[in-house]
Amino acid sequence: MTACFEQLEAEPQTEIDIGQLTPDERMVLRQIQINGTVGVTPSGADGGFTGIYYLVGDEQAAAKRFVTENREVLDQVDFSRRNLISTSVDRDIYDWILHFLGERELEKHETVVIERRSDGTVWCIGRRTYEETPMRRYSESGTGSVRIDDGGLAGLYASCSELITESTLQSESVVAGDVREILDAFRHSSEFVCEPTTVDGELAVRKR
Repeated sequence: MTACFEQLEAEPQTEIDIGQLTPDERMVLRQIQINGTVGVTPSGADGGFTGIYYLVGDEQAAAKRFVTENREVLDQVDFSRRNLISTSVDRDIYDWILHFLGERELEKHETVVIERRSDGTVWCIGRRTYEETPMRRYSESGTGSVRIDDGGLAGLYASCSELITESTLQSESVVAGDVREILDAFRHSSEFVCEPTTVDGELAVRKR
């Protein structure tokens, strides 16, 4: 193992001498590099970002280091629309960058991901949808994802009675999408004390 690789194992790096790595070590080397996408990102708009070298499996740590190194220029990016970051990095890296910036807070569970955004919006997304079909994460039609406005999960939970069913959630004006993901979020998150049940064939949770 080279000394350069040992440094990467310890933490993601801003600079390394790739020539010192062995061929096998290079195979697991990755880099966060902001170039944008031709036809989408304006020419010369890379903003002077510092790139980050990391090893496969260290995506979360790499995103955190990227935010630390580039906080000032990242504060100038409009994350409400497609941008030079989203068009330069893999979706997983982008999600963690948003997380460490405070734009989104991710809470991952076995079967559901809770994504809290800085504007107060909350998405509950099935884990399989989140990881396998990222382009469908934020759909309000079909299955696998749901959006909650105004008050988020905690406000919704507090406003409901002891028994929360699919029908209960479908009648809420702040909810749009597959309400079963909300019930799954209630069941998994330590923020809520409840137990799963069914009512007339519907999924539900009962507060304890």
